[in-house]
Amino acid sequence: MINQKHLNTFIKLVETQHFTQTAELLFMTQPGVTQHIKKLEKHFNTLLLARYGKQFELTLAGEELYQTALAMRGLEEQLNEQINHDEMTKGVCSIACSGALAHFLYPHFVDRQTEYSELNVFVEAAPNKNIIEDLLNNEVDLGIVTIETVHEQLKQTLIGVEELQLVLPAMVDVGEEFTFTDLNNIGFINHPDGLHFAEKVLSENFKADYKGPNSLNIKGYVNQLQQILLPVAKGVGFTILPRRAIEQFQQPSLLQVLALESLIQDPLYLTQKRYRQLPRRYDWFEHKIKQLLS
Repeated sequence: MINQKHLNTFIKLVETQHFTQTAELLFMTQPGVTQHIKKLEKHFNTLLLARYGKQFELTLAGEELYQTALAMRGLEEQLNEQINHDEMTKGVCSIACSGALAHFLYPHFVDRQTEYSELNVFVEAAPNKNIIEDLLNNEVDLGIVTIETVHEQLKQTLIGVEELQLVLPAMVDVGEEFTFTDLNNIGFINHPDGLHFAEKVLSENFKADYKGPNSLNIKGYVNQLQQILLPVAKGVGFTILPRRAIEQFQQPSLLQVLALESLIQDPLYLTQKRYRQLPRRYDWFEHKIKQLLS
């Protein structure tokens, strides 16, 4: 391996073309400069300087070493700048959350991207389990989940809550006594977070009859947020979603939200790798998410 100190002495000598001046600039003695050059020549087993009197010319090997050393120094300076240069408005930001939150947050992210053209924003709509896996695999850097996850590699911050609502076809007559049996006769439209939401809402509001996910009459499954409420609107079944997702449906007159005795709120956790340092460009996104969801 080339001794970097010897190489720096060689570069400075070529630039000054003078042994004494090089020694002064590097706070060395002239014999010390000469010794560095000789050690380089021994390392490469060739002459680097053709000396005449107190002057010298570079040999072909010396010229090659000088040009290569300059290129190496340039690369080192470039690398140092890249490592220590952390811009707030340039680079990739990858964020994962539920479909409802993605629909709500993404327009704000696009506004930021419109303002700064070198910012690339990737938003993944996914269920809790997938978001956690993607975070652990470094496929996304920030995630918003509704489950508190105890994992030594993850850090979570509670940033807000979302109300879960049980939504039925508008045509259903709920009456004064609406039981779990009535609900199950309609059938459940499942989705990626459906069973998780059902467990929270039904276990609190239909304690006597609800016996867990296996007791549900599942009529269908869809993983696209915009499509989950379509079968409900057409009378095919009921489902449970965050209030924000239901409010985004374009035909609200075809739906009705069942009044529940126990209001269920799902916590929202901003989640990231505990020991993974995020670039400064994420600061705006973290602040905006907390501002919008708090």
